[in-house]
Amino acid sequence: MRAIFAYGNSTLRIALRLAVIALASLCVMSVAAQEDQDFSTMSGVDANEEGKRLYRAKDYDAALPYLQLASEWGFKDAQFRLGQIYFKGLGATERNPLRGLAWLGTAASKPTSPQMEKGFQSSLEKVSEEHRAAVDRTVAAYAKLYGSGAAAVTCRMQRPLGSNLSQLACDYDKSYSYTKPAKSAWEEHESSAFAL
Repeated sequence: MRAIFAYGNSTLRIALRLAVIALASLCVMSVAAQEDQDFSTMSGVDANEEGKRLYRAKDYDAALPYLQLASEWGFKDAQFRLGQIYFKGLGATERNPLRGLAWLGTAASKPTSPQMEKGFQSSLEKVSEEHRAAVDRTVAAYAKLYGSGAAAVTCRMQRPLGSNLSQLACDYDKSYSYTKPAKSAWEEHESSAFAL
Protein backbone atom coordinates (compact mmCIF):
# COMPACT_ATOMS: atom_id res chain seq x y z
CA MET A 1 0.00 0.00 0.00
CA ARG A 2 2.84 2.35 0.88
CA ALA A 3 4.44 1.75 -2.54
CA ILE A 4 1.16 2.61 -4.30
CA PHE A 5 0.81 5.78 -2.22
CA ALA A 6 4.40 6.78 -2.95
CA TYR A 7 3.85 6.10 -6.64
CA GLY A 8 0.66 8.20 -6.55
CA ASN A 9 2.51 11.05 -4.81
CA SER A 10 5.31 11.12 -7.36
CA THR A 11 2.80 11.00 -10.21
CA LEU A 12 0.89 13.83 -8.60
CA ARG A 13 4.10 15.84 -8.20
CA ILE A 14 4.99 15.32 -11.83
CA ALA A 15 1.50 16.31 -12.93
CA LEU A 16 1.66 19.45 -10.77
CA ARG A 17 5.08 20.37 -12.17
CA LEU A 18 3.79 19.93 -15.72
CA ALA A 19 0.75 22.06 -14.91
CA VAL A 20 2.96 24.81 -13.48
CA ILE A 21 5.23 24.70 -16.55
CA ALA A 22 2.21 24.84 -18.88
CA LEU A 23 0.73 27.78 -16.95
CA ALA A 24 4.05 29.65 -16.98
CA SER A 25 4.34 29.04 -20.74
CA LEU A 26 0.86 30.43 -21.29
CA CYS A 27 1.71 33.53 -19.24
CA VAL A 28 4.91 34.10 -21.23
CA MET A 29 3.04 33.61 -24.52
CA SER A 30 0.32 36.01 -23.35
CA VAL A 31 2.86 38.72 -22.49
CA ALA A 32 4.68 38.15 -25.78
CA ALA A 33 1.41 38.32 -27.71
CA GLN A 34 0.51 41.52 -25.89
CA GLU A 35 3.85 43.08 -26.76
CA ASP A 36 3.39 42.06 -30.40
CA GLN A 37 -0.26 43.21 -30.45
CA ASP A 38 -0.96 45.50 -33.39
CA PHE A 39 -3.20 48.06 -31.74
CA SER A 40 -3.71 50.00 -34.97
CA THR A 41 -6.17 47.37 -36.27
CA MET A 42 -8.02 46.86 -32.99
CA SER A 43 -11.49 48.35 -32.72
CA GLY A 44 -12.23 50.82 -29.97
CA VAL A 45 -14.86 48.50 -28.51
CA ASP A 46 -12.40 45.59 -28.26
CA ALA A 47 -9.69 47.81 -26.75
CA ASN A 48 -12.18 49.23 -24.25
CA GLU A 49 -13.38 45.79 -23.14
CA GLU A 50 -9.87 44.34 -22.81
CA GLY A 51 -8.63 47.43 -20.98
CA LYS A 52 -11.60 47.29 -18.60
CA ARG A 53 -11.02 43.57 -17.92
CA LEU A 54 -7.31 44.06 -17.19
CA TYR A 55 -7.93 47.19 -15.07
CA ARG A 56 -10.48 45.35 -12.94
CA ALA A 57 -7.93 42.54 -12.49
CA LYS A 58 -5.49 45.26 -11.29
CA ASP A 59 -3.11 44.46 -14.15
CA TYR A 60 -2.57 48.15 -14.85
CA ASP A 61 0.55 47.73 -16.96
CA ALA A 62 -1.19 45.35 -19.36
CA ALA A 63 -4.35 47.51 -19.37
CA LEU A 64 -2.50 50.72 -20.25
CA PRO A 65 -2.13 50.30 -24.06
CA TYR A 66 -5.73 49.10 -24.42
CA LEU A 67 -7.07 51.97 -22.34
CA GLN A 68 -4.90 54.44 -24.25
CA LEU A 69 -6.36 53.29 -27.57
CA ALA A 70 -9.94 53.19 -26.30
CA SER A 71 -9.46 56.66 -24.76
CA GLU A 72 -8.30 58.04 -28.09
CA TRP A 73 -11.40 56.52 -29.70
CA GLY A 74 -13.45 58.52 -27.18
CA PHE A 75 -14.62 55.91 -24.63
CA LYS A 76 -15.28 57.86 -21.43
CA ASP A 77 -14.90 54.89 -19.07
CA ALA A 78 -11.48 54.10 -20.63
CA GLN A 79 -10.49 57.77 -20.30
CA PHE A 80 -11.45 57.73 -16.64
CA ARG A 81 -9.51 54.52 -15.92
CA LEU A 82 -6.47 55.78 -17.86
CA GLY A 83 -6.64 59.04 -15.92
CA GLN A 84 -6.60 57.09 -12.65
CA ILE A 85 -3.52 55.12 -13.75
CA TYR A 86 -1.59 58.29 -14.59
CA PHE A 87 -2.87 60.41 -11.70
CA LYS A 88 -2.12 57.78 -9.04
CA GLY A 89 0.85 56.11 -10.74
CA LEU A 90 -0.71 52.66 -10.70
CA GLY A 91 1.37 49.64 -11.65
CA ALA A 92 4.75 50.53 -13.12
CA THR A 93 3.37 53.72 -14.68
CA GLU A 94 5.14 56.82 -13.44
CA ARG A 95 2.80 59.19 -11.64
CA ASN A 96 1.86 62.09 -13.90
CA PRO A 97 -0.84 64.30 -12.34
CA LEU A 98 -1.28 66.60 -15.34
CA ARG A 99 -1.71 63.75 -17.82
CA GLY A 100 -4.01 61.97 -15.38
CA LEU A 101 -6.14 65.08 -14.91
CA ALA A 102 -6.25 65.61 -18.67
CA TRP A 103 -7.87 62.19 -19.16
CA LEU A 104 -10.07 62.48 -16.06
CA GLY A 105 -11.22 65.91 -17.24
CA THR A 106 -11.97 64.61 -20.73
CA ALA A 107 -14.05 61.80 -19.26
CA ALA A 108 -15.80 64.36 -17.03
CA SER A 109 -16.56 66.79 -19.87
CA LYS A 110 -20.27 67.13 -20.63
CA PRO A 111 -22.19 64.98 -21.16
CA THR A 112 -20.86 62.68 -18.45
CA SER A 113 -21.87 60.64 -15.46
CA PRO A 114 -21.97 62.22 -12.00
CA GLN A 115 -19.38 59.67 -10.82
CA MET A 116 -16.84 60.76 -13.44
CA GLU A 117 -17.49 64.42 -12.72
CA LYS A 118 -17.10 63.84 -8.98
CA GLY A 119 -13.91 61.80 -9.49
CA PHE A 120 -12.38 64.56 -11.60
CA GLN A 121 -13.38 67.30 -9.14
CA SER A 122 -11.95 65.42 -6.15
CA SER A 123 -8.66 64.92 -8.02
CA LEU A 124 -8.64 68.56 -9.12
CA GLU A 125 -8.93 69.70 -5.48
CA LYS A 126 -5.41 68.36 -4.91
CA VAL A 127 -3.96 70.80 -7.47
CA SER A 128 -2.61 74.17 -6.36
CA GLU A 129 -3.93 77.38 -7.91
CA GLU A 130 -0.65 77.98 -9.74
CA HIS A 131 -1.18 74.78 -11.78
CA ARG A 132 -4.91 75.20 -12.48
CA ALA A 133 -4.37 77.10 -15.74
CA ALA A 134 -2.15 74.29 -17.08
CA VAL A 135 -4.80 71.73 -16.13
CA ASP A 136 -7.56 73.76 -17.81
CA ARG A 137 -5.56 74.15 -21.05
CA THR A 138 -4.61 70.48 -21.17
CA VAL A 139 -8.13 69.24 -20.43
CA ALA A 140 -9.52 71.53 -23.16
CA ALA A 141 -6.97 70.20 -25.68
CA TYR A 142 -7.74 66.57 -24.80
CA ALA A 143 -11.50 67.14 -24.88
CA LYS A 144 -11.18 68.77 -28.31
CA LEU A 145 -9.40 65.71 -29.72
CA TYR A 146 -10.97 62.88 -27.73
CA GLY A 147 -14.18 64.22 -26.16
CA SER A 148 -17.74 63.19 -26.92
CA GLY A 149 -18.44 63.60 -30.61
CA ALA A 150 -14.83 64.47 -31.49
CA ALA A 151 -13.87 60.81 -31.98
CA ALA A 152 -15.83 57.59 -32.54
CA VAL A 153 -17.98 57.86 -29.41
CA THR A 154 -20.83 60.28 -28.88
CA CYS A 155 -22.47 60.42 -25.45
CA ARG A 156 -25.69 61.85 -24.07
CA MET A 157 -27.65 61.74 -20.85
CA GLN A 158 -30.88 59.76 -21.11
CA ARG A 159 -33.52 58.39 -18.80
CA PRO A 160 -34.12 54.66 -19.13
CA LEU A 161 -37.76 53.72 -19.62
CA GLY A 162 -39.60 53.91 -16.29
CA SER A 163 -36.82 55.76 -14.47
CA ASN A 164 -36.47 59.33 -13.26
CA LEU A 165 -32.68 59.11 -13.12
CA SER A 166 -30.61 60.10 -16.12
CA GLN A 167 -27.76 57.85 -17.14
CA LEU A 168 -24.84 58.29 -19.49
CA ALA A 169 -25.48 56.55 -22.81
CA CYS A 170 -22.75 56.43 -25.44
CA ASP A 171 -22.89 55.37 -29.08
CA TYR A 172 -19.90 53.97 -30.92
CA ASP A 173 -19.57 54.82 -34.60
CA LYS A 174 -17.72 51.83 -36.02
CA SER A 175 -17.40 53.56 -39.39
CA TYR A 176 -15.24 56.27 -37.76
CA SER A 177 -11.77 56.18 -39.25
CA TYR A 178 -9.28 56.76 -36.48
CA THR A 179 -6.03 58.42 -37.41
CA LYS A 180 -3.55 59.34 -34.74
CA PRO A 181 -2.98 63.12 -34.65
CA ALA A 182 0.42 64.24 -35.96
CA LYS A 183 1.03 65.84 -32.58
CA SER A 184 -0.71 64.45 -29.53
CA ALA A 185 -2.47 66.63 -27.01
CA TRP A 186 0.14 65.57 -24.47
CA GLU A 187 3.12 66.72 -26.52
CA GLU A 188 1.67 70.22 -26.61
CA HIS A 189 1.35 70.42 -22.83
CA GLU A 190 4.16 68.18 -21.58
CA SER A 191 6.30 71.16 -20.62
CA SER A 192 3.70 72.29 -18.07
CA ALA A 193 3.70 68.97 -16.19
CA PHE A 194 3.90 69.22 -12.41
CA ALA A 195 4.07 67.02 -9.31
CA LEU A 196 1.60 66.86 -6.45
